[in-house]
Amino acid sequence: MELTPEIRLKAILEGTGAGTWEWNLDSGEVIYNPRWAELLGYSLEELEPVTFKTWEDLCHPVDLQNAREALASYLDGQNPQFECVVRMLHKSGDWRYIHTRGCLLTDDHGHNTRWLMGTHLDVTREKVSEHQLEQLSKSLPGIIYTFVMEPDGHYYFRYVSEKTQDFYGLSPAQCLQDAELIFNLVYPDDLAALRESIAVSAETLSEWVCEYRVQVAGRVTWLSGVAQPEKDPDGTITWHGMVTNIDRQKTLEQELEQLSITDELTGLFNRRYMLRKLQESVAQSERYGETFSLISLDIDFFKAINDSYGHPMGDGVLKRFAEIIDARTRKTDVVARTGGEEFMIFMPNTGLSEAGHVAELLRTAMESERFVSFEGKVFNVTFSAGVVNWSGEGGEHTSVRDLLAACDQSLYAAKRSGRNRVVADNNGQ
Repeated sequence: MELTPEIRLKAILEGTGAGTWEWNLDSGEVIYNPRWAELLGYSLEELEPVTFKTWEDLCHPVDLQNAREALASYLDGQNPQFECVVRMLHKSGDWRYIHTRGCLLTDDHGHNTRWLMGTHLDVTREKVSEHQLEQLSKSLPGIIYTFVMEPDGHYYFRYVSEKTQDFYGLSPAQCLQDAELIFNLVYPDDLAALRESIAVSAETLSEWVCEYRVQVAGRVTWLSGVAQPEKDPDGTITWHGMVTNIDRQKTLEQELEQLSITDELTGLFNRRYMLRKLQESVAQSERYGETFSLISLDIDFFKAINDSYGHPMGDGVLKRFAEIIDARTRKTDVVARTGGEEFMIFMPNTGLSEAGHVAELLRTAMESERFVSFEGKVFNVTFSAGVVNWSGEGGEHTSVRDLLAACDQSLYAAKRSGRNRVVADNNGQ
């Protein structure tokens, strides 16, 4: 059997279940195939006489106006074809979503005739699914989306839910038109990591998980994305996933982190943070040769202060000592309360002599301070200090543990020498 164009067209229409229509724009004559009527539960005979008004009467009034506007845009040359989705009344009384598509028939010379020809497809199931998806997306705490990356690297969103307006200040239509608009909102420090995470997910087909910040209208917000990739035979990769706002979670994490590294009484850093800082600085010094100094301070006879004036007074002494240190150190220095009456000062890019000078200034300031007990008794408080330096050039100080031990030895030397003094030890240089 010869597969003529007519036979091929008939097979295609039967396979797709499409209804066809032909409309003469001048005479108003219309021709529908039987399938066109069957889409709405009718036979052509039931709809006779079949005219253009038959179609108009079956269309939803709102969608009819949209269809007229789409047709006008096509005839004016603004669109390559006439296309729209309209609701049409089924014989059962239900509204069916019909995808209408058509174009002007051309003659043998390639000129448009006055016959507009096209198809009708029932897309009710797809539209209902879209509606259900939209309803689901409204109940979810984040954006649901489908992101596509083609083999040549071109990427775009196939679907995004309405919450893009809340998260990015962009409408779904804007995101669908240009995916780069979202990437332009990513906080600069996070953009490279975000793109890298997508590349890794694409290469390994592993789940994409990423936390990143966006900056919208001057406000920085933390977001978290998760998606599962699928790879088509042609190499196209599609991610289906969700983006949620984790700003509150990040704020709580930061607050908890701050609490975990802060001394509650003085507001200074605690021993945990100081040890972390020393470990980071030793590693950095070994790599880049940077130097730093460490001062260990211990209030003299602090137990006697508590015993004589009470623990609340002792707490007051600790807080005042913290204020004295904080007022006389640089912003780049790290000050921590590392024990009951023990404090440490980390001083980056500082030699032993300079650090010893700072410790002596602090000793003089503390010695000059006058404390008054709750009973009105005036008393003085002093401290002893040990100072060491890390040069990054080896020596006896080969680890944080060794450095702390050397600092303790200098402090103990100050205590043994009568207290209220500073001892600097440069054995590590």
